Amino acid sequence: MISMFSKKGKSERKLEEVTKLLQKLRIPIGLVFTPTNLKEEKERFFNSEKYEPNFEYRVVKNKNREIFKELSSLKTITDIDPRVSDFYIDLIESKKVSSDLMHGVGDNELVTGLSLKKYGNVSSKLFRNASRVLRGKLDKYDVIQAKGINKGETLDYNQIDEVFRITFESLGLSGWSICPSKNISRNAVKVGIKRKQIFVDPKITRSEYKLKKLLVHEVGTHVLRSHNGFKTGFPALGNANLPSYLDVEEGLATWNEESMGFLTDRWLKKKAGLVWAIYIGENMTFRQLYNALTGSFLKNSAWDIAYRVKRGLGDTSYSGIYAKDVVYFRGFRKIKRVLEKDPTMYEKLYAGKIDIKQTKWVDDGLLPKPQIVPSKELWSDIFEKVNL
Repeated sequence: MISMFSKKGKSERKLEEVTKLLQKLRIPIGLVFTPTNLKEEKERFFNSEKYEPNFEYRVVKNKNREIFKELSSLKTITDIDPRVSDFYIDLIESKKVSSDLMHGVGDNELVTGLSLKKYGNVSSKLFRNASRVLRGKLDKYDVIQAKGINKGETLDYNQIDEVFRITFESLGLSGWSICPSKNISRNAVKVGIKRKQIFVDPKITRSEYKLKKLLVHEVGTHVLRSHNGFKTGFPALGNANLPSYLDVEEGLATWNEESMGFLTDRWLKKKAGLVWAIYIGENMTFRQLYNALTGSFLKNSAWDIAYRVKRGLGDTSYSGIYAKDVVYFRGFRKIKRVLEKDPTMYEKLYAGKIDIKQTKWVDDGLLPKPQIVPSKELWSDIFEKVNL
């Protein structure tokens, strides 16, 4: 048998070849960047006034280096539009950065540099707007007060499973299901695109209110954009791809929450806090950043934010930052501006996991119009069916 890596340096390939190679990459940054000693380090941190976490990690086995070597000389994909070919070439380079980032876990300098390269820094304007939110200036956002919410009944795993089943059926999402997983944190939910599954803590409980919010965010944004993306014939548009898609992905999910009346002041404040922490925190130790955050957050929330922007680092008594979480607040503001200027963009953004510039591909007929686009009326019908 001839190894798939026996032919090096091909400058031209077909989409099917490239897709198969990309599917063999393993880059689970979220998993790898979760410290193996997180619980112990958190306890040590709160049992001391001076202790700085020293995180340990484990990289998953992979053959990424060989795969990137196979793709290193690729210049064009011959059987697709040149614009999409260029997109795939850029995607390969972006995946390489992501893989390098994953393998750099624990190296403060490397994680900082690569994450800023991948996700971008916080602009002065974004920092000022995040600071406004932290001061309680919420007039530009349609938020509800978290304290005043009527959360309704609390549902268990079996009830939540039934709600998801009816939701998938109502949206025409065949093959999708929820699956209990012991590899995620307590009460957590995660979308698994490859298996068409929503991974859920088997001991999960959610209020009716939080479950509706979850459906709008996860299914109504992440699942539907993926579903429509796979229908384009370009598999990368159904999966995570270039960093620019992520601002739209998370920004649109938040805009959907806002439009359906589920965006809370507490959620917006936390996402603004992440931007604020990334901006000021690169040259701070973990504890210095945590102490700064306690001016706006209770201790557990301050820990959560400091941890999210210091994860991936090793010894947090030294400088460094993980910049990914800039995308939530930045993306939300970006989507608000786009949709206020041109509401017709909403449908086009559902053509796949695309960024704002790629909506031009829908206008040009390069991508088909999305198969499924959510609406307030559609969600009202679904909530009625599932008695939420």
